[in-house]
Amino acid sequence: MDPIVTPPSAPTPRKLHELLAPVWVERKRILLWSLAAGIVTLLVNFFLLDLTYKATTSLLPETEKGKLGMLSQFSGLAQLAGVNVPGSEVARLYPMIVTSETVLRPVVERTYQTQRYPQPVNLIQFFEIEEKSAEENMYKALKELRSNMTTSYDNKTSTVAVTLEMEEPQLAADVLNAIVGELDRFMRLKRINTAAEQAKWISSRLLDVEKELRNAEEALKTFSERNRRISDSPELTLRQARLMREVTVKSTIAIELKKQFELAKIEEIKNITIVNVLDEAHAPVKKERPKRATNAAIAFLLVLFGMGSYYAMKPAYEPKVREFVRGVKGKK
Repeated sequence: MDPIVTPPSAPTPRKLHELLAPVWVERKRILLWSLAAGIVTLLVNFFLLDLTYKATTSLLPETEKGKLGMLSQFSGLAQLAGVNVPGSEVARLYPMIVTSETVLRPVVERTYQTQRYPQPVNLIQFFEIEEKSAEENMYKALKELRSNMTTSYDNKTSTVAVTLEMEEPQLAADVLNAIVGELDRFMRLKRINTAAEQAKWISSRLLDVEKELRNAEEALKTFSERNRRISDSPELTLRQARLMREVTVKSTIAIELKKQFELAKIEEIKNITIVNVLDEAHAPVKKERPKRATNAAIAFLLVLFGMGSYYAMKPAYEPKVREFVRGVKGKK
C-alpha cells in the first residue's frame, strides 16, 4: 500500500520584524557596500566621464500665412483661379528641418574656435573622426551632432526649443547659433524658390485667362452687334446675361492673378529673416552632465535596496534554493 503523501502546507506570511531582523544583523555590510558603490560612482563621474554643457535657443517660426498675409482677403477668388493661398503652419516641421542633413552639413563643415585646439577646427576634427572616406566622416559627425541635440515644439505658444550639449560651453553656443543661421538661410531660400515657382505658374495661368477673357469679350461684342433689340426676346436676354457674366468672371480672375503675380515677385526679391530668435544661445555657466551627486545617490540607494531585499528574503528562499540545487545534482 502506497504511503499517504501529505501536501505541503502553504507558507505562513512572515511579519515585518521577521523580514527586517536579518537586514539589521547585516546592516554594517549593507551600508559599507552601499557607500562603496556611491563613492565608486562619484569617482567615475569625476575622472572618467567628460563634462558637457547645454546651450538653448528658442525660435518663433514664421507661418506661410504671415509671409503672404495680404492674399488672405482674396482667398476665395484665388481658389477660383486655381491658386492656393498660403496659410498653413510650418512651425511643426522645424524639429525635423533643424536636424536635417541640408541644415547640419554646413554646420559640420564650418570651423570654430575651441579650447582644445589652438587653431579653428570643424566638427569632424573636434569629434576626432577619422574614417576611410570624407562621406563616412560626415556621416559620423552628423550622427554625433544629432545625438547631442534635442528639439521640441510647444503647441500652446507655437515656439520651438532647440538644445545642444557639447564639451565646451562657448562651442555649444557657437554651434547652436550656426544651426539657427543655416535654418534661416534654408527657409529663406525655400521661400524664394516657392515664390519664383508661384510667379512662373501664375504668369502661365494669366496668359490663358487673358485669352479666355478676350474670347468672351469678342463673343459678347458679336452678340450685341447682331442683336440690337433684345428686350422683346427672353431667350436673347438670357444669352446676353450669360455672356456678360462670363466676361465678369474672367475679368475678375485676371485681375486677381495680376495682383498675386506682383505679390509673388515682391516675395521673391525680399531678403528678410524668416526664423525669429526669441532667445539666442549663450555659453552656459553650469555644466549639464554628469550629475555627480545624483548619480552617486542613485547608486547608493540601488545597492542599499538590493542588498536589503536579498538579506530579507534569504532565510525564506535559501533552503529552497539549496534543495533545488541538490535535486539537480542528484539527477545528474
